[in-house]
Amino acid sequence: MIVTDHAPHTVEEKECSMTQASFGIVGSETAFAQLYTAFVKTNRWTLQQLVDYLTIKPAKVFSLPYGRLEVGGLADLTVIDLQKESVIDPDSFESKGRNTPFSGQKVYGMPVMTICDGKIAWQAATFKGE
Repeated sequence: MIVTDHAPHTVEEKECSMTQASFGIVGSETAFAQLYTAFVKTNRWTLQQLVDYLTIKPAKVFSLPYGRLEVGGLADLTVIDLQKESVIDPDSFESKGRNTPFSGQKVYGMPVMTICDGKIAWQAATFKGE
C-alpha cells in the first residue's frame, strides 16, 4: 500500500529551507508519475501492481467502497497520460505549497483529468481528450 500525506501549507509557510519548513512536501500531484517512472517504466512492478498499491489496497485496509470500477459504484477516477514525458515544475502545482525536492525531475504518467462522482472535477489545460 502506498499513500501520500497531503497537508496543504501556504507558500509563505514553506518559503524557507526544507529543514526549516513545516513537515511535508507536495506529493499527491506527482506521486503516480514518480512511482510509474521509477517502478513500472523500469520493469520492477507492473502497471496493475502500482494501481493496486495506490487504490485497491488502501480501500480494502480502510473498508472503503473505492478502488474499483463497477456498475453502480462511485465513479471517482483519474485519467493519466502514460506516454507523455513531463518535468516536475512546482510553479504548475494546483496545491498551495511549492516545496519539493523533485523539481526538474523528468517523469511519465502525469494526470490529465480527474472525475469525481461521474463529473469532471479537474482537467489539464493541455488535455485534448484523445
